Amino acid sequence: MLKNTKIVLWACLPMMASLLCSCQMTTPEEVAIDHYVRSQGLADKGDTDAALAELREAVAADPSLAVAHSAAGDIYRKQGNNEQAAKCYESACKANPYSFSPHYKLGVTYQSLADLSKTADKVQYYLHEAVRVYLRAIIIKDDDFDANTNLAACYLQMGKYELAARYAQAAVRINPSSPYAHSNLAIIYDCQNDLANAISQYNASLELDTNQPNVLMNKGSTYLRMNVPNLALKDFQLAARLAPSDSTPYEQIGTCYCRTNNLDEALAAYSKAVAINPKSAPGYRGLGVVYLTNFVQDNKKTDLRDKGLAAWIKSLEIQPDQQDLVKLLQKYTPKQTAPQL
Repeated sequence: MLKNTKIVLWACLPMMASLLCSCQMTTPEEVAIDHYVRSQGLADKGDTDAALAELREAVAADPSLAVAHSAAGDIYRKQGNNEQAAKCYESACKANPYSFSPHYKLGVTYQSLADLSKTADKVQYYLHEAVRVYLRAIIIKDDDFDANTNLAACYLQMGKYELAARYAQAAVRINPSSPYAHSNLAIIYDCQNDLANAISQYNASLELDTNQPNVLMNKGSTYLRMNVPNLALKDFQLAARLAPSDSTPYEQIGTCYCRTNNLDEALAAYSKAVAINPKSAPGYRGLGVVYLTNFVQDNKKTDLRDKGLAAWIKSLEIQPDQQDLVKLLQKYTPKQTAPQL
């Protein structure tokens, strides 16, 4: 009996050895994850080349490992290589079509490529691509504030104002306490010429955060479009107090005073604008308007005419593409007469 038992035990040993070997084998998925984990440690240390090498090994072992594709995209995007980042994020989206993060990141990358493009065709191409993936991202996660906001921005840039408003409104619903969401929606309403709603949204934004000179400037500009210069003036003056080193509020303050025929105040505002910014083309243009207006009212004051013409020349030197100003300069420049013998 003992002899038979020994024979049985020896017979089992090859099977046990086989089981031990199979336990030590790793799957492609495990190999890929190991490379991915090492890549993250290297990336944290700033060794991006080695991290990318590990990620290439990871996706070679398991092409369906979406996080590895996405991590490579993150590195390329930080390096400013948006084209390569987009390819990696596209691969991540294909590997996992139901993951929000790579779709969102791909949309952001396409927006960056649109901003950096130098031709209108390229801009439109990348904006369309951004819209495509943002729409997919919102299907996956419809209550994401940033995705809705960015999608609205893409549609706005494409001139599709109704679609832009739809997603900007969604962003406001998702986060009604965001001043940024309200001001974005206001800009879209402005583009639609829905000025009353634009003012309402600017006000909503300013109620949440009063320290927004740019929003005040936009709101003031809308009031000017509505031909309400007195209300516009208040916003521009508030913006000037919040941004005292910016010449733009004073340029617009001068415009408001010109609209209400307060030429002395307009002159002071434009003078302040060019004092803050000696390269303020609108400031010099405004000075010329005030001086020439006073000259027209009293054409004996040729010194005012000369000051105005000099201001216009300065404005054109800074910003040559002002064809209407070129015509005004020609109109008011005295014609030289031939000397009498």
